[in-house]
Amino acid sequence: MTSEPQDPAGAAVDFVRARRRANLHEVLDALSGREASLLSYDDVRRRLHAVESPQQILEDVPLDAIVGSVGRTHDFTRGFLPKTDADKSRWMGVRMAMTGMMGTPPVDLYRIGDAYFVRDGNHRVSVARQLGAKSIQAYVTPVFARVPFSADASPDDVIIAEEHAAFLERTELDEVRPGADVRVTTPGAFERLLEHIDVHRYFMGLDEDREVGYQEAVEHWYDAVYLPVIERIRARGLLRGFEGRTETDLYLWLSEHRGKLIDELGIVLPSEAVAEAVGRSVDDGDADAPEARHAVLEAVARGRRDDAADVTLTDDVLVHVGAEPSAWSAVAQALVLAASERSRVYGVHVAADAAAAEAPAVAALRARFEAACAEAGVVGQFSVAVGNPVPALLARAAWVDLLVAPVLVAGTEGAVAGRASPAATARLAPGMQTLLRRSPVSVLAVPGAASPLTKGLVAFDGGSRSQAALFAGAYLATKRDLPLVVLTVADLARTGAATLAEARAYLERHGVAADYVEKRGPVAEAIVTTAAERGCDLILMGSHRYARWLETMLGGVLERVLRSSPVPVLVT
Repeated sequence: MTSEPQDPAGAAVDFVRARRRANLHEVLDALSGREASLLSYDDVRRRLHAVESPQQILEDVPLDAIVGSVGRTHDFTRGFLPKTDADKSRWMGVRMAMTGMMGTPPVDLYRIGDAYFVRDGNHRVSVARQLGAKSIQAYVTPVFARVPFSADASPDDVIIAEEHAAFLERTELDEVRPGADVRVTTPGAFERLLEHIDVHRYFMGLDEDREVGYQEAVEHWYDAVYLPVIERIRARGLLRGFEGRTETDLYLWLSEHRGKLIDELGIVLPSEAVAEAVGRSVDDGDADAPEARHAVLEAVARGRRDDAADVTLTDDVLVHVGAEPSAWSAVAQALVLAASERSRVYGVHVAADAAAAEAPAVAALRARFEAACAEAGVVGQFSVAVGNPVPALLARAAWVDLLVAPVLVAGTEGAVAGRASPAATARLAPGMQTLLRRSPVSVLAVPGAASPLTKGLVAFDGGSRSQAALFAGAYLATKRDLPLVVLTVADLARTGAATLAEARAYLERHGVAADYVEKRGPVAEAIVTTAAERGCDLILMGSHRYARWLETMLGGVLERVLRSSPVPVLVT
């Protein structure tokens, strides 16, 4: 305490100090943008549609949790410092009473959520805080609201809580889906959620050719649209990249981003697919960590044993759609993979200009692509871009799991065509090199006719990228019973036996059998020859063996394999 009981001079000093602090806090709060005013109980209760309990409870209340008042919001700061001199004598009287022998009675408070509001006793709260007390005894009237409310609430939080209460009254989501957490951090967000439900209801009616009740639409939207996105957000840990935001904030952000993809790139991705793509951008490579790969293989194996959730690595596949036979080989290859993975296939045709994009030939490509997807039983989507094919593909590749492309050779990249002949002397086109170098996802390069993908060869040298190829092989072997051959080509730096032992240990740890082959000599030639000898119709290998700049200058192993392999190459 700051002075002796019944000391008017000390009480006056305390009041002057409190007024000075109030002035200082108001200036500092104005400069920092912090909220300095008390919250109005009547305003908060009305906004939250809260209902007062007829009972009162006597309890010790933390002074920091008292954030508002009934009718005295302009007389005190948020910390209950006096803002005017008008109540000086009353404040001093309370100060002397609280430090005297008799003390003061408990204050009278309302409680909404974790926040308290003064019904009677504003000066007692003010003096108690000035005296350094941590709590105060109070008769508390609980006030019940459908939404949580915090003692840290700002005026914006009050608006958000009001909108939350209105959302729950309209949707009854807290009753039909108890425990549903749809908290947001910005005003107006709940109105956007209501718009999502209205749109979902409209399309439900179109799909089912009937009038869909509002409550049915709410429940279906939550189960089929909202919750799958939230589950992906949790699985990928996406909130790490959005500090201070909620899952519902991120759901809305992803939905809006999805709308931009539609407008800018012409592709309609499910929101959960957008979540996966965002996850790749914020997880700093965590998805490639050994423990993450192990979890995937365990989930796949578990699904095969007990028909649990079907885990896939390629939910969304992107492929270029052109008039060239090589482009259609790539489309056919994408459909083979998508049929087994139950993937969505996004076909994009890149036209030279806007006029070409509207040509009848493009409409014919769309019809042919859609017919091929229907025949394969695959969900497909066709879009048209204008400009350079390689940037167009890369822009879309960031939002999918796999890019399928024909092998491009020098002189044909403008049309995104495949190689004119299997001659190993032809150089890869700069566009193909760019795709391989800059693609944010794995690339399935198709040199000729589509392969049924019945047997795979993993080129393994122990490096990080070949470890990714080994993981992809283990996944396909576990998921599709794909027979595997693991090849290492020994060099002076590392013995083939040690490298193969590393691959064997990894695969056997995950219950995958394979044939193991060690060879010496030129690496690319050994890979292509072994694939032919062992009847492999898929090669899996890393994107580079040495530094990227060295691979580019010297024409690396990958380029030589792509120039000479007659079977598709999955580049991880």
